[in-house]
Parts: sequence; C-alpha cells; structure tokens
Amino acid sequence: MSPPTYLRILQSLEADIRLGRLRPGDAVLSHRAAARHWQVAVATVTRAYAEAALRGLLVSRPGAATRVAGAPPPEVSAPTSARHNLADNIPRAPTGLNADALLKQAFQGLGEGRARDLLDRIDPAHEPPEHLAALGEWLSSLGVPTAERCVIPSPGAQPALLVALRCVASRGEVACEPLVNPGLRAAARFLGIRLVPLACDAHGPLPEALDQAARQGTSALYASPTCSNPLALHWPAERRAALAEVARARDIWIIEDDDLRPLDPQTQPLARFGPARSISIVGSSKVAGFAMRTAAVAFPQALADAYIDQLRAAVWMASPLLVDVLAQWQAGGQLAALATARRAEAMAVQEMARAALARFGYRGHPAGLHGWLPLSRPWDGDRFAFHAARCGVAVTPAQTFAVHGSRPAGMDGARLSWAAGTDMPAALSNLVGLLEHGPGGVLT
Repeated sequence: MSPPTYLRILQSLEADIRLGRLRPGDAVLSHRAAARHWQVAVATVTRAYAEAALRGLLVSRPGAATRVAGAPPPEVSAPTSARHNLADNIPRAPTGLNADALLKQAFQGLGEGRARDLLDRIDPAHEPPEHLAALGEWLSSLGVPTAERCVIPSPGAQPALLVALRCVASRGEVACEPLVNPGLRAAARFLGIRLVPLACDAHGPLPEALDQAARQGTSALYASPTCSNPLALHWPAERRAALAEVARARDIWIIEDDDLRPLDPQTQPLARFGPARSISIVGSSKVAGFAMRTAAVAFPQALADAYIDQLRAAVWMASPLLVDVLAQWQAGGQLAALATARRAEAMAVQEMARAALARFGYRGHPAGLHGWLPLSRPWDGDRFAFHAARCGVAVTPAQTFAVHGSRPAGMDGARLSWAAGTDMPAALSNLVGLLEHGPGGVLT
C-alpha cells in the first residue's frame, strides 16, 4: 500500500537531506510551489512540512522561507526495526505447551505407510474421510454449523477467503468494516472487487448501513466478528443476528472469516443465523502458530462444485500432511489444549495492557491477540507510529487498514498486537511515556 501523499513528500525531503541534495540552511519550495510540483492541495504540503518540523528536519519562521534544519535523526526507520514489536500479528506457538513434542507425536502418529499414502495424494476432489470428519468435529465444537454443509480443508484462511470472494461477490462489491485486515484488501484488489465500508459503532457494523449497501448493489458481507478486526470490536449476539437478518432479507452472502473463534467459542457465529448463504472460515494459525497454514471451511452444499473448483484453480489443495496433523490434534484434544494455552496467554497480556492504557481509551477483547488505541490531537496514527518507533515500539497505524486509503473520521488510532512476542512491560512503559510526555517520553 502506498503511504499517504504527505508522507511521500516527507520521505522525499528526508532522502534529499540524507543524500546532500538539501543542506542545512537551504530553503525548500514554498507551500504553493511544492503543491504545484506534487500536484496536491496546499494543505497537504503544510501537513508534510509541519511533520518535518516536528521531526527536526525543517525550521520555519514568520515572514521567512522554510529552511533545512539538519540531517534526519538516525532513529528514523521503519517501525519493524523497533526492538519491541507490537506491529506484526504473527503468532508463535503457545509457550504453555511443548510444540516440539506435539509435532513429533503427530508425525509419529502417521504410522507405517500412512505418510507415503498422504505424500502420494494428487486428487484434491477426494479428501480422506477421517480428515473431513475431524474438521467437521472441530468446527462443530466451535459452534459453527456443519449439518447439510460441505466442510473442506484449505491451506490457510487467506486462500479460503480469496475463493469465497470469487464465488459470491457476483456484483463486484463486498461490504465490510471501515478498517479491515490487509488480507481482505489484497484479495479484493487481486479480484477487482470494490470494498464498501459500513458505518460502525462500538458493537460492529450497523444493520441499516448493510441494508443500504445491499440496496445499492452489494452482494456479500465480509465479517470478522470475534475481535479479529483491527478495531478489536467483538460483535455481540444481537448485532450478529441483526446483520444476518438483513443479509437474509436482501439475499446477500456472508463470508465469516473468524480466525479467533477458538479463543471465544461461546459467542454464536453469524452462520448460526443463516447457514444457507454463508461461508465459514476458521484458520488454525492463530491458535497453533503462524506456520500451521491450515483452515477449515464450511459452506452450503449448493456451492460445493464452484468452491472446490475455484480452490483447485488457486492452490490445488491443502497439504495432506498438515491436515493430518490438525486431524490428529482434534481427535487427541491437542487443538483444544492449544486454544486454552493461547487464551491464557492473551488474557494475561490484555490485563497488562488495560492496566497501562485504559485511561487512554485502549480496548481489547479479554482473549484477543491485539487491541486498539484510539488517538486524537496532537496525535494521528501515522505520527504516533513514527514516534513510537523512535521510542523502540513498533505499532500499526489506522491508515494501514483503511479500505480506500483514507482515514475514516473518528477512527484514528493504532493497533497493538501481542502475537509476535516481546517484552510487554517495557513496550507498554514506553507507550505510556510517549502518551504522557510526547516525543520525550522515557525509554526502557
């Protein structure tokens, strides 16, 4: 995703100063001249110059030209270089269980000849019955309806989402929240599908907003209801039921991408309210670890031929070996144990985050793997992410998740992810210092 225009102007200034094309004391283009050069509004240049001044790159005095103050500070870098990584939502295996032992036991369980049979599989149309049964049992244990629905494996949730969009977004539009995970944006861009952001409140998208989008031609709703969305919203049962009722009345599909469902299986999925026109996707990587690229997908039998054909065209099939590991873990109770361990880790971190950041408006589901920190003046998401990185903490600003690249009004902030593993007390202490004292916050 391209950065906002004002940041591109800022990055150009930084590069010119680093390479010596602009030296300390040199005058830069006036606001109007720069606006003509970049073909943007003067206000965009004003914002870029203001940020450059905040970072110590430019100095401006009334009645005088804006000039270069000096070289960019060495701390200017991508957020991922920060030593406390709260930006990447890439979960490791839960520390409460011995991942080596779990995998070793699963591969030993393949038995003589079993591994060869799985390695020799080439037919994606006929999954081993025991695999399908295990996936169905797993989804059923999480409250996802499987009766009279087709259940198949996918090599991760992202291919499952790509195929779901291809199958049901017949009119080229999909409704979603204003801030969405980058995987949805990438899939929509790849397929040429337009995302339609819906108005939200603290409980998720508004049913009346979905109704209006449906009347204007939207054919599907993308739902990430179990606190997986960037805003860390957890849609309550009443909102799920209301959205499902609009979808039923307007004859639109629901794509329910619910990778955190194993961490909160008590809330009913949207598919419970309308399984005949819904696709349920539950990935295993958020529970077992990022490299466990296997998901279970459930959809109506009427969609089976189209969905399986599209999945075959995209990725041929899920790895039988990984699906077998998942099936063994389901049968032996290890999947449930992994979810329990992950939930305990998440709850401990969320409690720590709330204790540190609740007074700044932080919210996060008790079992969620990330939280949302709302921001207001003098901060915006991009500026906060920059200064957080200078304080040693990588976070992800709202702009990264915006559907159309523009920051939705009233939704500025930053996502803080706990999945990658870091020194949480130090990271939270640095963020608190930044919020309390500005860029001069105390580092840990």
